[in-house]
Parts: sequence; structure tokens; C-alpha cells
Amino acid sequence: MTKDELIFKIETQVPFEFTYKGKVYNMTYDKAADGSILIRFGRLYEQETYDSFGQLMNNARIENHFFKDMLDII
Repeated sequence: MTKDELIFKIETQVPFEFTYKGKVYNMTYDKAADGSILIRFGRLYEQETYDSFGQLMNNARIENHFFKDMLDII
């Protein structure tokens, strides 16, 4: 997946799921009290919430690797 494909998925709020080393990860969306979109990403049923694409890219991890460094694998 490219960065542009990920941005498109987030902008259109398309949920997606993938498996890495036998573990299922997914991305879903939620709404904050103020109406802004929240990104939920992580292992199935253990998701973290991120306020923005930038926060997701700077903090989300797949095992010991940053999510942003794993985009070409997924």
C-alpha cells in the first residue's frame, strides 16, 4: 500500500484489515464529541485511537516497527 492509498482510505473512511505474522490488524473510524473523525488502528480488539493522519503515522506500530515503515509490506 502506498501513502496515497492510505490517505484515500482514511479520507473516505474505508475500513480495512490485514494479517502480519499471523496477527490480524485493522483500521476503523469513530467520531469525537466535536464531530471530528478519529482513526482506530491496531490488532483486532486492541486498537489505539489517533486524532489525525500525522499522529497515526508518527505513533502507530506493528509489533516493534512503525506503521509508516511497514506500508510497502501491507
